[in-house]
Amino acid sequence: MTREKKVLVNPYHLMAFALVAGNADVSTVFQSEAGFTITYPARYRTDQAESTSTKLYIYLADSTPVDAITVSTDDSFTEDATIDTVIQKYADAITTAYKDLKVLSKDRTTLSGQPAFRAVYRGVLPVQYADDTVRAETLKVNQTWTIKSARVYTLTYKALVLDYNRYFPHARQIMKSFTLT
Repeated sequence: MTREKKVLVNPYHLMAFALVAGNADVSTVFQSEAGFTITYPARYRTDQAESTSTKLYIYLADSTPVDAITVSTDDSFTEDATIDTVIQKYADAITTAYKDLKVLSKDRTTLSGQPAFRAVYRGVLPVQYADDTVRAETLKVNQTWTIKSARVYTLTYKALVLDYNRYFPHARQIMKSFTLT
């Protein structure tokens, strides 16, 4: 004689599962000719331009072009360049290019297993809107640089100061997916 087990399913668990499954993001993997891949939710609008230094622009909010992640490259370095070379060129260039920027942190880190440098700063920066107007906005920016085979990769998360913490968890997840190929 075998006994059958009865499994009771809580209807609240079923509703929670349906909500989670229904909100699961379909991901898009962007593979650049510049030697990197990055994964982001398919619901985000993007601009892609392999012919410019900014290869990918991921908009985190439909309401503003500001809250975004960008991936850029710079091929002006030589084969013997290191992360220290990159730091010398970029670390202070931002703060000297724009007045009134406050550097919140600077640290060495890694990006896709490569030595990297990150700077987080805030200040008033020019932002170009869709109608080609440029407005000064107070932004918080998290920017990381690494170098591989004489190409510098810059991964940037920028947002209006009031939006920064709201979108940061999404931005961090996307930035973690960045891989050099």
